[in-house]
Amino acid sequence: MICNKCKHEIPEGEQCLHRGQMLCEDCYLQMLEPPRTCDVAAVHSAKLARKLAGQEGTDGLTELQKSIYNHIKTEGPVTAEQIMNKLGLTKLEWERNFATLRHCELAHGFRENGKVLIKVWGEDTLGKMNIAD
Repeated sequence: MICNKCKHEIPEGEQCLHRGQMLCEDCYLQMLEPPRTCDVAAVHSAKLARKLAGQEGTDGLTELQKSIYNHIKTEGPVTAEQIMNKLGLTKLEWERNFATLRHCELAHGFRENGKVLIKVWGEDTLGKMNIAD
């Protein structure tokens, strides 16, 4: 059986029916609980967990999350599409990993001239600290 969303083969017995679509587990979970970047409880939890673990900066991130963060820090502000293209990410991979960076208050999005750009948390568009962020 093939997933209606991602088109990957679904092992027998692992298919999930959701709103008339046959989905793999990953796509099914994404439909039920999509990544949320603006989640006050997740931000609080992530900050508290990192503090208790003694983590700062990119401590505790996956290699992919570190790559995303470093790209934003080096090239930012950038669009999500630029990051996905540079690192070869799917939209779902981008959303899941960016949500983690956002919850850890390491990166965030903002609008400029009608475009959504991503930058490192606490830096203005010129790379200087911005107290208002």
